[in-house]
Amino acid sequence: MSRPSPLALALLLCIQVAFGFIPGNKIGARSSNNKHALQMAPKFNKSTQKWEITDGTDTEGAYGPVGSLIRQGPVPFFKRVTDPDLYEQMVLKYMANDKCGRAEAQGNMDAYLANPSDWAYQKNAEKNGAAKYDYANANTDPGQLVLTGTWAVFVTSLLGRVIYVFVTEKM
Repeated sequence: MSRPSPLALALLLCIQVAFGFIPGNKIGARSSNNKHALQMAPKFNKSTQKWEITDGTDTEGAYGPVGSLIRQGPVPFFKRVTDPDLYEQMVLKYMANDKCGRAEAQGNMDAYLANPSDWAYQKNAEKNGAAKYDYANANTDPGQLVLTGTWAVFVTSLLGRVIYVFVTEKM
């Protein structure tokens, strides 16, 4: 029985990620009722010194590490994979302080980890009246994901071939 080629597997993975990760329409939407948002906010536990999820915390629209990779690239992805507790605390603190949903908090923390200066600049601009940037749905257009995945497979294959030829010629 023959095994599929690595290129075919990489292409299949890119297609699966592109089409299997389409966000909902209400991700990152703010609650219009501030009292309700305050009840849903995570609470800080002074005895454990950690933020904790309350029973009514909005977790709709939360996404996994691949979502972080798609939205903001490898830096937040690796931070999330290597230190999940710190990432979770960052998200919960942002949810509590900004009174927003989990998807919006994750999007903002991913953007912060990817480029803190630009994220802070955007937040400052928003405070001064600029339009609010939707980090929860950033870079999730399926067409763009397919294009990016296709180029990534092509460039990786080409680079792999160049390295292979270079190494085999040295032997």
